[in-house]
Amino acid sequence: MTIPSPDLHQVDLLTESQIAQFKRDGLLVLPGVLDAGLCRQVRDGMWQLIDENRPSMKRDDPSTWLPFTKEEAESYQRPEEGGDPLFSGRGHRLYTRNGTEKLLLDTAPRALWNVAEQLLGAGQVVWPAGEDKAGVTTGPCLMKESVVEGMETHLGPKAEDWTGKATGKTEQLRLPKTGPTWMTGQGTRGLYCTLPNSPAPAAEYAGAHSEALYDTRWRIQIAAYVDDLPPQGGGLTLFPRSHQRIWDYWEAVHRDTPPPATPEGQAEWHGYTAQPLLDIKADTEPVVTQGPVGSVVLWHANLLHMAGQNQLQDVIRQATIYAFAKTTESVPDEVLLRDPHGDLWRDWSDEVRLTEAAK
Repeated sequence: MTIPSPDLHQVDLLTESQIAQFKRDGLLVLPGVLDAGLCRQVRDGMWQLIDENRPSMKRDDPSTWLPFTKEEAESYQRPEEGGDPLFSGRGHRLYTRNGTEKLLLDTAPRALWNVAEQLLGAGQVVWPAGEDKAGVTTGPCLMKESVVEGMETHLGPKAEDWTGKATGKTEQLRLPKTGPTWMTGQGTRGLYCTLPNSPAPAAEYAGAHSEALYDTRWRIQIAAYVDDLPPQGGGLTLFPRSHQRIWDYWEAVHRDTPPPATPEGQAEWHGYTAQPLLDIKADTEPVVTQGPVGSVVLWHANLLHMAGQNQLQDVIRQATIYAFAKTTESVPDEVLLRDPHGDLWRDWSDEVRLTEAAK
């Protein structure tokens, strides 16, 4: 099994009280824990891509950090081999798909590797290997029809050349470096940035969602801020304690009534509107995260979440998003396909299971 190199910065292991808080709320903010030098290099790389692809946007002039026009959004082209554009934008969102590069992986997921194994079990977490010399990644993916269809959005017209047909089994899937490599645990999503003065959330938090019930082995998601993120700067917005409510709902569905007859034999899930998501949006006050450069937000993969509103004029919310997944050996297909089954913390480490949630 691959492990971080000895000279790579590692975030300190969580304390018992932090684990207890995480179990209760489904989220935990770790302020300023990443290597500041690596974060600076990530920011420099982002501005280099901006210089090359949107030169009107100047690093030292926030008045030029304007939303993308429709014409701009449509101008960014996919790589010929498939995948998302390396650089793109839409409205107040700016994206870079460089999440398989060593710098981003070392800055965030690899720096949290010891924490991931602490929470999910040593030897039971998919290693973020990134791209090889050919610019391709390889990692495990459950090839359900819905998963394959979802990846088409990020792969383009040649999607089937990469994914093949859905098999309903976990396979070692090859993907291009700007493709949906987060589905195989091989890359972050690159940088997800929110430009200044972004719109307020849609009515009744319509953009809030939860996606990790059946399609993946995701158990922990992270948002790593590579620059200072002050209050009202567009930090990730999460609905505390929703992870347990979502699990309880699905566990009851599968316990009390058989799933509808679908190709996978599972009940359908809509990550934005399924119950109890609408109830949670109505009765739960969300937490808007913030922190100094190098801060990390950990959240349970079931937790309801959404992008935040950047109300500031001179800040760009810069975050890389990643999901730590269990290995196929630790959660075999036959277990994954009948989830949820058992306890919310079944697939977590003994340390997590034995820690009582904070009151």
